[in-house]
Amino acid sequence: MKGHLGADPAEFIARVRAALGRSRTEPAPPPPAVDETIARLARPSDDLVALFEKRATLVGMKVRRIKSADLTREVLAVLESVSARRVVVGVGSLPQALGLKESIRRKGIEVVDWQAAPGLDTQYDTDAGITDVHAALAETGTMICNSDAGHSRGLSLIPPVHIPLVRASDILPDMLDYWARIKGKRGRELPSSMAFITGPSKTADIEGVLITGVHGPGAVHVMLVEDA
Repeated sequence: MKGHLGADPAEFIARVRAALGRSRTEPAPPPPAVDETIARLARPSDDLVALFEKRATLVGMKVRRIKSADLTREVLAVLESVSARRVVVGVGSLPQALGLKESIRRKGIEVVDWQAAPGLDTQYDTDAGITDVHAALAETGTMICNSDAGHSRGLSLIPPVHIPLVRASDILPDMLDYWARIKGKRGRELPSSMAFITGPSKTADIEGVLITGVHGPGAVHVMLVEDA
Protein backbone atom coordinates (compact mmCIF):
# COMPACT_ATOMS: atom_id res chain seq x y z
CA MET A 1 0.00 0.00 0.00
CA LYS A 2 2.70 2.43 -1.02
CA GLY A 3 1.55 6.02 -0.64
CA HIS A 4 -1.01 5.21 2.04
CA LEU A 5 -0.88 7.66 4.95
CA GLY A 6 0.20 5.07 7.51
CA ALA A 7 2.06 2.61 5.26
CA ASP A 8 5.57 4.01 5.66
CA PRO A 9 6.11 6.67 8.36
CA ALA A 10 9.53 7.62 7.00
CA GLU A 11 8.12 8.17 3.52
CA PHE A 12 5.24 10.20 4.91
CA ILE A 13 7.57 12.43 6.95
CA ALA A 14 9.80 12.86 3.89
CA ARG A 15 6.85 14.14 1.88
CA VAL A 16 5.92 16.61 4.63
CA ARG A 17 9.54 17.76 4.88
CA ALA A 18 9.74 18.28 1.14
CA ALA A 19 6.48 20.24 1.13
CA LEU A 20 7.94 22.55 3.78
CA GLY A 21 11.09 23.04 1.71
CA ARG A 22 13.34 21.39 4.29
CA SER A 23 16.05 18.79 3.81
CA ARG A 24 16.12 17.47 7.36
CA THR A 25 14.06 17.43 10.52
CA GLU A 26 14.77 20.44 12.70
CA PRO A 27 15.17 19.61 16.39
CA ALA A 28 12.45 21.01 18.60
CA PRO A 29 13.49 24.03 20.65
CA PRO A 30 13.92 23.39 24.36
CA PRO A 31 10.81 24.09 26.44
CA PRO A 32 10.80 27.34 28.38
CA ALA A 33 11.95 27.19 31.96
CA VAL A 34 9.15 26.79 34.49
CA ASP A 35 8.97 29.45 37.17
CA GLU A 36 8.20 27.11 40.06
CA THR A 37 7.42 30.00 42.39
CA ILE A 38 4.33 30.51 40.24
CA ALA A 39 3.56 27.00 38.99
CA ARG A 40 4.02 25.18 42.28
CA LEU A 41 1.22 25.45 44.82
CA ALA A 42 2.49 22.48 46.84
CA ARG A 43 6.08 21.70 47.78
CA PRO A 44 7.85 18.68 49.27
CA SER A 45 8.41 20.62 52.49
CA ASP A 46 4.64 21.10 52.98
CA ASP A 47 2.53 18.82 55.16
CA LEU A 48 1.43 16.77 52.16
CA VAL A 49 -0.80 14.42 54.14
CA ALA A 50 -2.78 17.30 55.62
CA LEU A 51 -2.96 19.11 52.29
CA PHE A 52 -4.15 16.00 50.46
CA GLU A 53 -6.82 15.40 53.10
CA LYS A 54 -8.04 19.00 52.83
CA ARG A 55 -8.23 19.07 49.03
CA ALA A 56 -9.77 15.59 48.73
CA THR A 57 -12.47 16.59 51.20
CA LEU A 58 -13.17 19.82 49.32
CA VAL A 59 -13.89 17.90 46.09
CA GLY A 60 -16.43 15.68 47.77
CA MET A 61 -14.53 12.62 48.96
CA LYS A 62 -14.84 11.26 52.49
CA VAL A 63 -11.39 10.88 54.03
CA ARG A 64 -10.47 8.78 57.06
CA ARG A 65 -6.95 9.25 58.48
CA ILE A 66 -6.08 5.89 59.98
CA LYS A 67 -3.18 3.74 61.14
CA SER A 68 -2.30 0.67 59.12
CA ALA A 69 -3.34 -1.60 62.00
CA ASP A 70 -6.89 -0.23 61.70
CA LEU A 71 -7.17 -0.59 57.93
CA THR A 72 -9.26 -3.76 57.76
CA ARG A 73 -11.64 -2.60 60.48
CA GLU A 74 -12.22 0.75 58.76
CA VAL A 75 -12.80 -0.80 55.35
CA LEU A 76 -15.31 -3.25 56.81
CA ALA A 77 -17.10 -0.36 58.53
CA VAL A 78 -17.54 1.42 55.19
CA LEU A 79 -18.75 -1.76 53.48
CA GLU A 80 -21.31 -2.24 56.22
CA SER A 81 -22.45 1.39 55.99
CA VAL A 82 -23.21 1.03 52.26
CA SER A 83 -24.74 -2.46 52.69
CA ALA A 84 -22.23 -3.98 50.28
CA ARG A 85 -22.86 -7.62 49.31
CA ARG A 86 -20.40 -8.05 46.42
CA VAL A 87 -17.06 -6.29 46.04
CA VAL A 88 -13.99 -6.30 43.82
CA VAL A 89 -10.50 -5.83 45.25
CA GLY A 90 -7.13 -4.83 43.76
CA VAL A 91 -4.54 -4.05 46.44
CA GLY A 92 -1.40 -5.62 45.06
CA SER A 93 1.17 -3.18 46.45
CA LEU A 94 -0.14 -2.70 49.98
CA PRO A 95 1.17 -5.31 52.45
CA GLN A 96 -1.17 -4.09 55.17
CA ALA A 97 -4.14 -5.19 53.04
CA LEU A 98 -3.00 -8.73 52.27
CA GLY A 99 -5.55 -10.27 54.65
CA LEU A 100 -8.31 -7.93 53.60
CA LYS A 101 -10.10 -10.28 51.20
CA GLU A 102 -10.40 -13.03 53.78
CA SER A 103 -11.68 -10.60 56.40
CA ILE A 104 -14.33 -9.39 53.98
CA ARG A 105 -15.44 -12.94 53.23
CA ARG A 106 -15.76 -13.70 56.94
CA LYS A 107 -18.33 -10.88 57.09
CA GLY A 108 -20.44 -12.70 54.51
CA ILE A 109 -19.55 -10.36 51.67
CA GLU A 110 -18.62 -11.93 48.32
CA VAL A 111 -15.24 -10.98 46.88
CA VAL A 112 -15.66 -11.29 43.12
CA ASP A 113 -12.70 -12.85 41.30
CA TRP A 114 -12.51 -10.29 38.50
CA GLN A 115 -9.27 -11.79 37.17
CA ALA A 116 -11.09 -15.04 36.35
CA ALA A 117 -13.75 -13.25 34.28
CA PRO A 118 -12.79 -11.70 30.93
CA GLY A 119 -13.94 -8.16 30.27
CA LEU A 120 -15.54 -5.75 32.70
CA ASP A 121 -19.09 -7.12 32.84
CA THR A 122 -18.63 -8.83 36.22
CA GLN A 123 -17.67 -5.57 37.86
CA TYR A 124 -20.96 -3.88 36.93
CA ASP A 125 -22.73 -6.22 39.34
CA THR A 126 -20.73 -5.23 42.43
CA ASP A 127 -21.40 -2.75 45.21
CA ALA A 128 -17.88 -1.46 45.87
CA GLY A 129 -14.35 -1.46 44.47
CA ILE A 130 -11.37 -1.47 46.83
CA THR A 131 -7.98 -0.48 45.41
CA ASP A 132 -4.65 0.87 46.44
CA VAL A 133 -3.34 3.77 44.33
CA HIS A 134 -0.19 4.29 42.29
CA ALA A 135 0.19 7.90 43.46
CA ALA A 136 -1.76 10.75 45.01
CA LEU A 137 -1.40 14.51 44.49
CA ALA A 138 -1.62 16.84 47.47
CA GLU A 139 -2.28 19.98 45.45
CA THR A 140 -5.61 18.77 44.09
CA GLY A 141 -6.56 15.79 46.26
CA THR A 142 -6.21 13.58 43.19
CA MET A 143 -5.51 9.84 43.16
CA ILE A 144 -3.90 8.00 40.24
CA CYS A 145 -4.98 4.41 39.58
CA ASN A 146 -3.08 2.62 36.82
CA SER A 147 -4.07 -0.63 35.17
CA ASP A 148 -1.78 -3.64 35.42
CA ALA A 149 -1.97 -7.36 36.16
CA GLY A 150 -3.22 -6.70 39.69
CA HIS A 151 -5.48 -3.76 38.90
CA SER A 152 -8.29 -3.81 36.36
CA ARG A 153 -9.10 -0.38 35.00
CA GLY A 154 -12.70 -0.93 36.10
CA LEU A 155 -12.07 -1.40 39.82
CA SER A 156 -11.99 2.32 40.57
CA LEU A 157 -14.40 3.40 37.83
CA ILE A 158 -17.34 0.98 37.70
CA PRO A 159 -18.73 0.07 41.16
CA PRO A 160 -21.00 2.72 42.74
CA VAL A 161 -18.63 3.03 45.71
CA HIS A 162 -14.84 3.32 45.53
CA ILE A 163 -12.65 2.73 48.59
CA PRO A 164 -9.09 3.81 47.68
CA LEU A 165 -6.27 2.99 50.09
CA VAL A 166 -3.76 5.85 50.08
CA ARG A 167 -0.47 5.52 51.93
CA ALA A 168 1.22 8.69 53.16
CA SER A 169 4.22 7.62 51.06
CA ASP A 170 2.04 7.64 47.92
CA ILE A 171 1.44 11.39 48.14
CA LEU A 172 3.38 13.70 45.83
CA PRO A 173 3.15 17.50 45.85
CA ASP A 174 1.59 17.87 42.39
CA MET A 175 1.29 16.65 38.79
CA LEU A 176 4.78 17.90 37.86
CA ASP A 177 6.25 15.40 40.31
CA TYR A 178 4.18 12.54 38.90
CA TRP A 179 5.20 13.25 35.30
CA ALA A 180 8.83 13.43 36.44
CA ARG A 181 8.42 9.96 37.97
CA ILE A 182 7.41 8.39 34.65
CA LYS A 183 9.54 10.56 32.38
CA GLY A 184 11.65 8.50 30.01
CA LYS A 185 9.49 5.39 30.23
CA ARG A 186 8.50 4.03 26.87
CA GLY A 187 5.76 1.88 25.40
CA ARG A 188 5.48 -1.34 27.35
CA GLU A 189 6.86 0.28 30.51
CA LEU A 190 3.72 2.41 30.79
CA PRO A 191 0.28 1.19 31.92
CA SER A 192 -2.46 0.82 29.32
CA SER A 193 -4.58 3.29 31.28
CA MET A 194 -4.13 5.86 34.03
CA ALA A 195 -7.20 7.15 35.88
CA PHE A 196 -6.85 10.52 37.62
CA ILE A 197 -9.59 10.61 40.23
CA THR A 198 -10.54 13.92 41.83
CA GLY A 199 -13.81 13.37 43.62
CA PRO A 200 -16.87 11.22 42.92
CA SER A 201 -18.00 10.69 39.33
CA LYS A 202 -19.87 13.71 37.97
CA THR A 203 -21.49 14.77 34.73
CA ALA A 204 -23.25 17.88 33.48
CA ASP A 205 -24.03 16.52 29.99
CA ILE A 206 -27.79 17.07 30.29
CA GLU A 207 -28.86 20.73 30.37
CA GLY A 208 -25.73 21.66 32.29
CA VAL A 209 -27.11 20.21 35.52
CA LEU A 210 -24.34 18.67 37.63
CA ILE A 211 -25.23 15.13 38.74
CA THR A 212 -23.02 12.89 40.85
CA GLY A 213 -22.55 9.17 40.32
CA VAL A 214 -24.08 8.58 36.88
CA HIS A 215 -21.13 6.98 35.11
CA GLY A 216 -19.09 5.68 38.05
CA PRO A 217 -18.65 5.84 41.80
CA GLY A 218 -21.01 8.32 43.39
CA ALA A 219 -19.16 7.97 46.69
CA VAL A 220 -15.42 7.78 47.34
CA HIS A 221 -14.27 6.77 50.83
CA VAL A 222 -10.52 7.38 51.08
CA MET A 223 -8.52 5.37 53.60
CA LEU A 224 -5.52 7.63 54.26
CA VAL A 225 -2.96 5.39 55.97
CA GLU A 226 -0.65 7.72 57.87
CA ASP A 227 2.06 5.25 58.84
CA ALA A 228 2.59 3.51 55.51
